[in-house]
This record gives sequence, structure tokens and C-alpha cells, in this order.
Amino acid sequence: MASDPCLQGSVAEETRRIRWFIAVAVLCVGIVGTFLFAVSLSPRGINWLEWLAIPLFAILFGWIGFSFVVATMGLFRLLRARTPKPDAVVGRAEEKPTAVLVPVYNESPADVFARVEAMVRGLGRDQAFDFFVLSDTNDSEVWLAEELAWSQLMDRLEELGDSKCNVYYRHRRENISRKAGNIADFCRRWSDPYDFMIVLDADSLLEPETMTEMVRRMRDDERLGILQVPPTPIGRESLFARLQQFAAAAYGPVFCEGFDAWAGEQGNYWGHNAIIRVEAFCDCCDLPVLPGQAPLGGEILSHDFVEASLLVRSGWKVKLANDLGGSYEECPTTLTDYAMRDQRWCQGNMQHSRLLLSEGFHPTSRLHFLSGVLAYASSPLWIVFTCLCIGGWFWEQAFETEGVSVVSRLGVSASAIQLGLFATAMAMLLIPKFYGYLATVARGRAWRFGGAFSMLGSVLFEIVMSVLLSPIMAILHTRFVVSTLRGRKVRWASQQRGEHGVTLGQAFRDYGVLSMLGIGITAAAFAWAPSWAVWFLPVTVGLILAVPLAMALASRSIGKMLARVHMLVIPQEVDVPDVYQIYAQSLLDQQKYWSSLPKTSMLEQMIEDPNYFHIHHGVVTASESQYAMTDSQRMRIRESSRKRSGANPMSFSFDFSEVPDELRRSLLSDVDFLRELHVGKHAQPKRVAVAAG
Repeated sequence: MASDPCLQGSVAEETRRIRWFIAVAVLCVGIVGTFLFAVSLSPRGINWLEWLAIPLFAILFGWIGFSFVVATMGLFRLLRARTPKPDAVVGRAEEKPTAVLVPVYNESPADVFARVEAMVRGLGRDQAFDFFVLSDTNDSEVWLAEELAWSQLMDRLEELGDSKCNVYYRHRRENISRKAGNIADFCRRWSDPYDFMIVLDADSLLEPETMTEMVRRMRDDERLGILQVPPTPIGRESLFARLQQFAAAAYGPVFCEGFDAWAGEQGNYWGHNAIIRVEAFCDCCDLPVLPGQAPLGGEILSHDFVEASLLVRSGWKVKLANDLGGSYEECPTTLTDYAMRDQRWCQGNMQHSRLLLSEGFHPTSRLHFLSGVLAYASSPLWIVFTCLCIGGWFWEQAFETEGVSVVSRLGVSASAIQLGLFATAMAMLLIPKFYGYLATVARGRAWRFGGAFSMLGSVLFEIVMSVLLSPIMAILHTRFVVSTLRGRKVRWASQQRGEHGVTLGQAFRDYGVLSMLGIGITAAAFAWAPSWAVWFLPVTVGLILAVPLAMALASRSIGKMLARVHMLVIPQEVDVPDVYQIYAQSLLDQQKYWSSLPKTSMLEQMIEDPNYFHIHHGVVTASESQYAMTDSQRMRIRESSRKRSGANPMSFSFDFSEVPDELRRSLLSDVDFLRELHVGKHAQPKRVAVAAG
């Protein structure tokens, strides 16, 4: 069913009006702020360093103003809709299945398949979805564990018999183009039977009602290319994770509503928890290779923004389903894990600067690219701006400057104007957090955060922590940007998703330099410019406390203590989603199963166990990822993996501990040689001796 053209026209017209309003508002904020900053710089005129600082201030103040105006627009839209929007709408059953893609790369197999099981069991027998676990894993032990976990899941689902969803597993022998290449491989080989595909991450979890509603909306709008459902982080207990979870749940709706207001049908794609029209994706989203060398050239790393822009360029809609709940993910549990993920994203987003002026992209898509770049580039710009201001102040003290002061004509002091600008910038950064609180209370949803009083306390606590963390993240982002511009490539490894603490040694190794930097800046400010010391305190306190902060943020005990006193509570803790309960129980059952397995390597178990061997043989042949090793490689395997048993000199046992992992991966793709090893293991001693000889 096609959507109503009249309705589309009214929506497009409203989006245009909102964009003009936001543009004018941001322009006014930027011009007024920059004018006041310029006239306040020096009663004796503006020196050359201060002239350099003015355009940087305009960019940064305008960027803050943009975020504030968008959040304000989001608040008005939420308050105007007095009747709360439903978290999810139950869609009708579909006859034609939808593909659900779960790309994985060296993830915990138990965790991945527990999530798949929860979604499959939640969908039941009335909905048709085919799940594809698409593995790019290059750790041979994890690869084999994935196959065993998939086989166990298939047995459990067959035993339960309460779902008509299929679950497929594929391992890709060569990890070409990372996740984007993984999805592209599926599209080339298996996408024909499907109109839509829901793309997840390894830590994604979707409510069944959300999945069916996503499909319904795609079927009802034939020009909809991507429907992105905002993911909510849940399920972690460390202080740092709870801060992220609360911020996303409390402030996220305001920002998502504001984002949807100006983005309209030219929205963005965040790489997961979204449904995509397969035909449109295959036709439009062949990613270009950027000219030049990595990290700014070569393969595009942050593919999601680019794929959305390519669809929009071809006339497809990309929309945000900000009224849908039931979309979950996990977040990093320590500051270091968060920083490592941010460094990968920084390199990918900095590549988007190459696309800002590329031909054919919609202006809104260019703004998405610019937002991604400024999310990281704003930190070094702030540091450069601060250094220019300090340098300008010292230049003024060292040399007499000439010029006409405008400050005296305004009737106020320069310091008063600068203090006002500082207060305005801080207000534009912090007030949107209170927007989230106001919108939640006004819509009668404060009980989902532990009550209005507890939520207010959580907002204030989160603000304090974000102020302390801001200078730390600013320096880390600056380091990431400089490293990228210098040509240093980041290794895109699997994420650390488990809960783990941080020792004093680890914290000092990662953040000791920042603490010493904070102490040095504070001492210098009090020694050379006492009047500036107070201005630096919001920055230097967070740096000075970087080491203990890193340890406290990683603490699960602190996170649990705050939960007991109803701090940083999120709705999914007050009312635990059914799909998460199924996932938690499935994960517990799988952990018990894995603990009962032999302590030998998965490779040895696969060669010795006939059932396990046939599972692996079937996966490799069905995935068309067979690979014949060379004779010299096979000889190395024989020499490294077989050792004579002391009890019986004619028998052999396997020991692959000395075999390099790269060679083990090649072995797992060589089904003929694996069969030789498997048959040799179960042959009579004389036959084993012949085979080994």
C-alpha cells in the first residue's frame, strides 16, 4: 500500500518550515554570540591571536546553538503530543519472511545465540522471520564454538516447536570490508527471497512487536528505504554503563524528536537496529573507495551514514521511528572501552569530511556528515581556541595594542560579557538534560525512572559526572583526531562487552598523564594568572581526578549501590522486557552447558566427535568457503598436532597448541584434510600409523 501523496506533501512542507526556523535561530545565536565575543576581547583592541580565535568561536558557539535549538524543538513536539506515543504497535502477521541479519566478529557465541533465541521465541508461530548469523570471526576456537552454539540452538528450537522462524549460520572465510562487506556478501548470495532485512549488532535485542511493526511500516510505504529504530542501552551494571543507560533513556527522546523534526525523510542510519528495503539497498549502496591511503582514504569504515546518504540521493526515504520502543543494545562498561570504540568511530567519521562536497548528496545528508565530523573535531577546536585566547591575553600583557574598544560604548565590562557568554554556552549544553526530565514528568512517565524525585536526583548526578568527564573526553578525542590526520590506522578489533573492573595500575597507565596535566594547568593558572584559575577549575578538576574516576566508573558495586537507592534507574529495570528475560534465562542455560564441555580445545573436540565434525563439515560446504591447503601446510599440521601416546606407541592424540591460529583457520576450511584427520583418529592403530606415516 503506497502512502498518501497529500500527506507526504504536508510532511515535507512542515519539515522545510522547521529547517528554516532552525537555520535562522542558529544563525542568530551564532552572530550575536560572535559579535559579543569579539567586542569583549580587549579594551585596548584585538591582537592577531584573538582575530584567529574569533572564527573558531563562531563555529563552536554555533554548533552548541544548533544542538540546543534542535533539543528545544524536540521538547515542544513532545509536549504538544499530550497523549504519550506507544512504545510499540503490534503489526499484522506477514506471510513472506523478513531476513534478520546478525553480523558477528569474535563475539561470545553463548551471548549471541541467547539473543537470537530470545527474539525467535518471542516471535512465536504467527510471524515469519529468517535469522542469519553472519560470522566474520577469525579466531578458530570462537568460530567452532559458534557452530556448536548454533547447532544447540537448532535442537532447542526443534524441541520447543513454538516458532516457524529459521535460523541460519554462515562463516565467511575472508573478512573483506568488515561489517559492510559482511552485509554485502549476504545481499549478493541470499537476499533474493526477501523484501526487507533487519540489521542488528551482536549485542542487539528487539521486541517481537517492534519487529513486526517495522515490517508493517515498510510495506505501507513503498518509498521507504530505511527505518531506523533508536536503540536503548540496557543490561549493564557498572557506574559508567548506568550513566550512559540513564542518559539515553532520559534525554534520548528529546533529541530524537528534535532530530526527526529537521531530518524528516532524509534521516540517518546508525548501522544496526534498523530495517532496510533489500532492493533499494542492493541498487544504491555499493560503497565507493575513497582516493588516497587510509585512514582518510581507502575503504569507508563508518558505512552507515554513507549508505543512508546514497539511498536519499536516489530518492528513497530514510526515516527515524522515534515513537517505537523495544529496541535494545549494550554499551561499554568502562571509560577505556568507551574510548577505544570512540577511536574507531572517530577514524570513520573523519573520512566523511571527504564526502562533504561530493556531487549529488542531499544538503541534509551533508549536514549529517558535518555533524559526524564535528562530534570529534570540536574537541581539538576547543583546545586550539582556548590556547589562542590564553596566547592573546599574554600578548596583550607583553605588548601594548592599539585599537578602538567597543566594550566601553556598550556600557558593560569585558569580563561581564565573557562571563555571560560562558554561562550561555553552559546553559545551552545542560538545559536539554532538564528538557528530558520535564518531558518525562509532563507525560506522566516519571514512575518509570523511579519517581520524579529520584529522576531529578539522577539528572543532577549525571550532569556532575558529565562535567567531570568532558575534559577527559575532549583530550582523548583530540588525540584521536590528530592520530587520524597523521595517518595512523586503527585496528578494528572486536569490542570488549563484558563487565570488568579497572585496577589502580590500569587506571594510572591510561589516565595518569591526564591527572598530571590537570595538576600542572591548575598550578600554572594560580601562579601566573590567578584571575583565570576559577575559569579553569571546571576543566582541571575532571583531569586531576581522571585516575580515581576511571576506577569508580568501572565499578559494578557502585552501580548496584546507586540502583538500590533508585538512582540512574531506567524504565527497562522497572518493567523488564519479556524478550530480555528470555535472553537472560537462555544465556544462563548456555553458560551451564559450556561449563560442562571438556577442557580441550574446540578444534580437538570437533575432530574427535563425529557429530561435531559433521556440523562443521556442513557449515563449510554450505557456505561455499572450502579452501584446500598446500601440501607443505598439511605437513606442518601433521608435525605440530600429532604426538605419540606414551601408553600405546602406535596410537596418536591431537595437540594443536603449537599450531599458529592462521594455520588453524586454514585447516578449518580444508574439509578433505579434516576428514583425513577425523578418520585417522577413529581408525585402528595400524591404519592410524599408515595414515600418519
